[in-house]
Amino acid sequence: PSKGNGKQRPKRRYTSFIITILVLLIVAAAGVWGVSQLRENRVKAEIAPYDSVYADNIFINDISISGLTPEQALSKVSSEMLQRVNSWNLALTYEGWTYYTLNYPSLGIDYSQHQIYSFLNEAWALTHTGDVFQRQQALKDRSTSPYHAYTTKKEFDEAALDQILQQIAASIYREASDAVLVQFRPDDSNPFVIQAEQSGRAIDVEATKTRILEMAGAGVGGTFELQPIMSYPAVKKEDIEKTVALRGEAITSISKDSTENRINNIRVAFSKINGTILEPGRKFSFNDVVGPRTLKTGFFEAYEQVSGNLVIGVGGGICQASTTLYQAALLSNLQILDRDIHSKPVMYTEKGQDATVFLSRDHEIDFVFKNTTPGRIYITASVMKGSSSKNLISKIRFYGEALEEGTVYRLHSVEDEVLKSEEIVYIPDKYQQYTVYEDETKLAQKAVDGYLVSTYLRKYVNGNLLEEKLVSRDRYNPTPAQYWQGTTKR
Repeated sequence: PSKGNGKQRPKRRYTSFIITILVLLIVAAAGVWGVSQLRENRVKAEIAPYDSVYADNIFINDISISGLTPEQALSKVSSEMLQRVNSWNLALTYEGWTYYTLNYPSLGIDYSQHQIYSFLNEAWALTHTGDVFQRQQALKDRSTSPYHAYTTKKEFDEAALDQILQQIAASIYREASDAVLVQFRPDDSNPFVIQAEQSGRAIDVEATKTRILEMAGAGVGGTFELQPIMSYPAVKKEDIEKTVALRGEAITSISKDSTENRINNIRVAFSKINGTILEPGRKFSFNDVVGPRTLKTGFFEAYEQVSGNLVIGVGGGICQASTTLYQAALLSNLQILDRDIHSKPVMYTEKGQDATVFLSRDHEIDFVFKNTTPGRIYITASVMKGSSSKNLISKIRFYGEALEEGTVYRLHSVEDEVLKSEEIVYIPDKYQQYTVYEDETKLAQKAVDGYLVSTYLRKYVNGNLLEEKLVSRDRYNPTPAQYWQGTTKR
């Protein structure tokens, strides 16, 4: 028996060891399970707040839906997108006109309800798929990697904006144009019609697009005043005005005693002069422009001065037209080429300031001047009422290159000498109207003094006499006294 007992002890010890190991394994497994369960419960508690809502850092169209249920998220995103799309607009204006009003849809920024559903589901699955530990990790990932989804492309549709701006640019575009003289209307108080210059303008589409996209991106709406690039003409209205400025004006009074025929002769002559445009360097001949003075050419019979005597002739009175023209040419500082005075001073102007004309088949007295300016000379001529409605005047104006600023010309005549006639002329009284016998005389016409006259052209600048030059020295011969003398001897 003692031998048998000795063989069983090792076997018992081995069994006991195995049992102990099993117990320890069970205890260890239970511990591990318990710890795991505790960890899982802790994670569950950690992610529990997000079981029915979206995790942090979830954005759709930059709209945060964190902490919202799917229904709340759908409502918020849809509402804000609708408000965002409809609330922004930008009116493109220029000089009071609105050319186009932009909104987000016109720039390609719109939203799709179908895409919202899709992204909401995708965002939900990110933190609501997998076991608790996967969900926990997904939540942690959002802190460093936010979720962004866009229901449409985030960038603006630049091609659409390009097309809009190109159309606007075409309607605003304008080439620069110079001012031009459109018409010369000699009968108007302001005889020149000038088309003003226009500045050019062009829209810089690229620069404008960049600025609009910046405003759209920042949500800045309202009004955008387009700023075209301006270009400017070479010739402005004021430049044209300087070429048609009033250079000189002459006025002579028409006597109240003038007959209608005489006045009409001045009008006819003026009708041929009025509206004349004299090119630079060209000559103006009174006789060439006015032409022959005949009844067929529209002139009338009236008194005229011939060799110091008043006689009836066709065209009587046109010397007042030539005189007025002469003075206007002088006061415009033009060159006088040909001019003669009357044999006697005339009543309608000062001595030394008249210009006589005559035209027949065998004899001609002309008045000629030359345009010595660099531009055209425009002439207006008219008979009109003077300061008193009862008086008429003849008036001629010369327009052309402007004189120096503040410059005007004035005529000044001086009687250098009075010429007396000592000669007596006897007229035979053949019909014994005034005298009978040879030793009887009767005054027919008193002697008329003659004159030596110097005429000067004075230049004034800002009211100050700056220059004076001699224009002419004229001699009006005296007229001897005339007596009737009888023809019968006693």
